[in-house]
Amino acid sequence: YAWDGSRFEFITDFLGMAAIGEFVIPGEYAYPDVDEYIKIEGAQLKPRDGMYQIRIATQLEEIALLDQVRLIAVDHPSEVDVHPNEKAAFSGAYPEFKLYTVRDLRPPVAAHDDRGKDILPLILEQDRTYPAGFELLPLQGYAEMHSIVLDLGDLSGAEQIILVLNGTLKYAGSNSNLAAYQMGLALLPPRLEVKNAKGEWETALEDMGIPAGEPKTIPVDLTGKFLTDDYRIRIVTNIPIYWDQILISTYSGSAPVRMTDLTMRRAEMGWLGYPRRYSPDGKWPPIYDYYDARMTDLWRDLSGWYTRYGDVRELLAEIDDRYVITRHGDQVIFEFEVASAPPLEEGWVRDFLFYSNGYGKDTTINSGCSSTVEPLPFHAMSKYPYDEDERYPYDEADGSYQERYNTRGILWSGE
Repeated sequence: YAWDGSRFEFITDFLGMAAIGEFVIPGEYAYPDVDEYIKIEGAQLKPRDGMYQIRIATQLEEIALLDQVRLIAVDHPSEVDVHPNEKAAFSGAYPEFKLYTVRDLRPPVAAHDDRGKDILPLILEQDRTYPAGFELLPLQGYAEMHSIVLDLGDLSGAEQIILVLNGTLKYAGSNSNLAAYQMGLALLPPRLEVKNAKGEWETALEDMGIPAGEPKTIPVDLTGKFLTDDYRIRIVTNIPIYWDQILISTYSGSAPVRMTDLTMRRAEMGWLGYPRRYSPDGKWPPIYDYYDARMTDLWRDLSGWYTRYGDVRELLAEIDDRYVITRHGDQVIFEFEVASAPPLEEGWVRDFLFYSNGYGKDTTINSGCSSTVEPLPFHAMSKYPYDEDERYPYDEADGSYQERYNTRGILWSGE
């Protein structure tokens, strides 16, 4: 949640691909993508009493283990836009950080689903209207195989081609993955295809990436991917992804961008409750009302030691396996100093990147170690759950950390 000048508004979820213990197939668990850069538009985050104020809340049946949090001011000319190279990848080769600069974004000239329906009007704006003409399977996060075809128009003179997609993903999770394995099903990440010289579809990107949660924008670099002067693409998957907006940029300039880490002045953990989840139009994804929080919910707990309430800024300064461990209902209040960023240049605007590094863990029975907070993950682990020859790096400094901070004991409330 970010202070937009009048209230705290919901931005999105985060660390969705940082889940530990998520079942994939027997004997294999997903390896977490521990860091994430979330773009916050300048209009979504405004100064308040000399601070940029952000609040994060653990609202669902899970815990978060936060190792580092940063807020980065991204200043750039007003005529360009910026997007971090942030997306989920099923291949495990998570993308390195990069900032794409785009301008003069335009929609495709035509767009259809695999049933021939014109979906162009549905992907023009971020307005919660999106193509959804595919069949959902009775497993959360799974759908029948489906595709969309986008005609990007004449791109013959383009030196760079960036596709900018905004959408929402419905996660599968351990229970769905186990059921799918038993049924002989597997998730197919979005495969991007182009036309070859024979007029046949040919794979250009085996895994173009997906938006990791609720709603997010991902850039996809198509430069050099086309085999002919036919600039149609087909995106094929069996994951329920709801593309709200799809635009193209052919800008190849080098607009200046200035990134500044803002000084964290406050990081305080305490109780919030459970913000009301609602949909203004009956569609996915839900929105959360920070100011309408219930005091109780029916979520189960993982037993173990959680971070005590109060100042936690020290724990979030570095990536060092010393976590702020939050239970559902908890929040962390952040304040970052406005004056720690330089003044804006004339004709420039300021957006932000919210950076988080950490892990998530749920209570799903088919997830690994899903009834306890421990064993704690660590960045050098080969997998999670890890074998007996690996262990959390507990030393004297860590012992002090555990004794000082992880003093809130919670018993498992599962069946």
